[in-house]
Amino acid sequence: MDINYQSVMTSLLNWWQNITELSTNAPMAMTLWLVIVSLLLSLLVILKLLRKLTTSQSLLTLSATPTLVLDVKKGSVLYSNTAMSVIFDLDNSHTSSIIAQCCFERLSRQVAQTSVTNDVFHIKQLQKTLRFSAVQIDYQRRRAWLCHIDHVGTNSSAISPWDMDEQIINNLFASNSAFIHIKTLDGLILNCSPSWSAQFDQSVEQVNGHFEHDFYSVSKIEQIKCYEQSVLLGEIQEYEEWSTAGDNNTLLQTIKYPLYNEKNQVVAILTVSNDLTEVMDLNERLLSENGEHLRIEAELSRNNSLLNSVINATPDPVAFMNGNGKYVGANAGYCEVVGIEHSQLIGMDRQALVSNDKKSWLLAQEHQLLVDGKSVRYEKLLHLADKEPRWYEICKQRYVNNTNGESGILIIYRDLTERKHIERELELVIEKYDELSSTDALTKLANRRTFDNKLQHYWSTHQREVKPMSLLFCDVDCFKLYNDNYGHPMGDMVLTKIAQVMNEQVQRGADLVARYGGEEFAVILPNTDEEGAIRLANQILAAVQNLAIAHAYSKAAKHVTLSIGIATMCPEEQSSEAQLLENSDKALYLAKNNGRNQYRVYRDEVHESSVIELNFDLLKS
Repeated sequence: MDINYQSVMTSLLNWWQNITELSTNAPMAMTLWLVIVSLLLSLLVILKLLRKLTTSQSLLTLSATPTLVLDVKKGSVLYSNTAMSVIFDLDNSHTSSIIAQCCFERLSRQVAQTSVTNDVFHIKQLQKTLRFSAVQIDYQRRRAWLCHIDHVGTNSSAISPWDMDEQIINNLFASNSAFIHIKTLDGLILNCSPSWSAQFDQSVEQVNGHFEHDFYSVSKIEQIKCYEQSVLLGEIQEYEEWSTAGDNNTLLQTIKYPLYNEKNQVVAILTVSNDLTEVMDLNERLLSENGEHLRIEAELSRNNSLLNSVINATPDPVAFMNGNGKYVGANAGYCEVVGIEHSQLIGMDRQALVSNDKKSWLLAQEHQLLVDGKSVRYEKLLHLADKEPRWYEICKQRYVNNTNGESGILIIYRDLTERKHIERELELVIEKYDELSSTDALTKLANRRTFDNKLQHYWSTHQREVKPMSLLFCDVDCFKLYNDNYGHPMGDMVLTKIAQVMNEQVQRGADLVARYGGEEFAVILPNTDEEGAIRLANQILAAVQNLAIAHAYSKAAKHVTLSIGIATMCPEEQSSEAQLLENSDKALYLAKNNGRNQYRVYRDEVHESSVIELNFDLLKS
C-alpha cells in the first residue's frame, strides 16, 4: 500500500500551526514538538528505504533463475536464492559453494571486464555442464558479481570413468602430433590433444568443457553428423577430408571410434586425424617426377643414373613396374623391404616375390589397376630380416610413359608402424577403462556394479528356466578391530588374500565372486541348490582358516575368520533378486550373532524366531 507523503506533511503542518498558536508562550513545549516532528520524518525515510531493500531481496528470492552474488575480491557467497537447490536437486549450500568456486575461478581471469555472458564450463563433482552470465554490482556496500546460472543438459556423466585415466590420456595426447579429441554424443569436448586445440588458437584447458559447435561452422557440424551416424551404431568410421585453417589447406585421414559404457552403450566418440598433406604432395611430386624421368629413361636408357638418383633420394620405399610386371626401377628403401639386392631386382618378375597363395589375387589386382586406372591402397605387416615387424600402407598407381604410350605401375610403401603403436595405446586405454568400470581395484574381483548386473541377469534367466540359484553373503569377522590394531595397509592385505582364496574355491565359470563393499564379499551361484551352496561355504571357511592370519583382537578366534549367510531361491514372478540378497543378509546376521566363524542358512520359520529372540536379548543387555 503506497503512502501519500504530501497529504501527510500538509496535515502535520496544519496541526503544528494550531499547536504553536496555542503555545506561543511555552518554549519548552515548542522544542518538544520539534523533536517529535523530526522523529516522525526520520521514521518515514527509514520505512521507505526498508521497503526498497525488501523489494530487491524479494525479486532475487522469488526468481526462477538460479542466482548467486559473489564477492569480487574473495569469491565468498553473499547471496544464493532457492532456485539453486530446486534446479540442481541438491543441498543449497553445498551446491552453491561448488558452483561459486568454479564461477569465481573463471571470473578472476576476467577482472578487467564488468560483465560476462554465456560462459560454459563442466563441473565434475556435480556431473553437470553449466552456462552462466555475470555483471558487477554494488551489494550491501561491497563490489560483487551477480551471476545467473543455467544448466545445459548433456550425457557427459556416462563417460565419467575416463576421469580415472585422465593423466594417462593427457600424457598420450601431449606426446602425439595427431589431431585427437573425445566428445560426448551431444558434442561436449571431454579431452583433446594440444594439436587439436591449437587449430582454433586455444589451449587444451580453454577447449575442454565447451561444445564442438563452438569451434565449427553449421555446415561442418552437419557433415560431421553424417559421418558419425555409423559410429553411433558401433562401427569405426574412416574417411579423408580437406580442412581449412587460415590460408592453409590440410588433407586429413580421420578415424572415429565409438566408446562404450558398462552396459555396452555408445556414450562418446574418439576422433583421430592424421595429416596426409605431405604424403599427398610427395606422391604428386613422385608421379610428376617419375613420369618425366620415365620419359627420359625411354629416350636415353633403362639404366639412366639420373632416374636412379631421384628414386634413391625419395624417403619412402618406391619401385616401378612395366605393364608386363617387370621391375624397371627401385630405391634402396624398397630393396630393403623386399629383401632383394638392387642389381637382382631390376628386370625381375613381380610374381617371384609373392607366395603362391597370393599370386592370383595380386595378378587380378594389378591387371584391374592397369585397366581402369584406380589407385589401390592396403595395409600389410612385413617381417624384415633382423628387425622388428613393421606395418606399411602399400599404394599402387598407374602411370603412362609419354614417350612410347606404355602403362606401368608405381608402388609406394608408407611406414605406418608409429601410427599403429598409437592406435594400440589408445585401444589399451579403452580396455583399461572397461576393466576399471567392472573390477574392484584392491582385490581384482568383480565390483559392486558388476555384482548387481550379474545378479539381475541370473535372476531373469532362472525365472524363465525355473531353476534354483543361491547366494553367499560373507563378512570378515571383527575386521574393524583388525584395522584399528594392525593398520589399514595390513587390513588391505587381508582382504586381498581372502579374495584370492575365495576365488580359488569357485570352479565353475558361471559363478561370480565379488567384493560387495568394505569387508563384505558375495558369491553368486547360478543353478545351485542349498546343498551345493553349503558345500562351497564349508570350503571357503576352511580355506580362510588355512591362511592362519593372526588376529589377537578377534572375538571369534585367534586368527582371521569369516561369517557366511546362505540363501537359496527359485525365482518367481512375485519375487525379486532383492529378496534373495535380503535373505542372505539375514542369514549372515544369524551367523555373526551365534558366535561368528560359521555359516547359517536362511529359512523363514527358523529365521523369524531367531531374530525375535536375538533382538530380545540385545534389549535386555
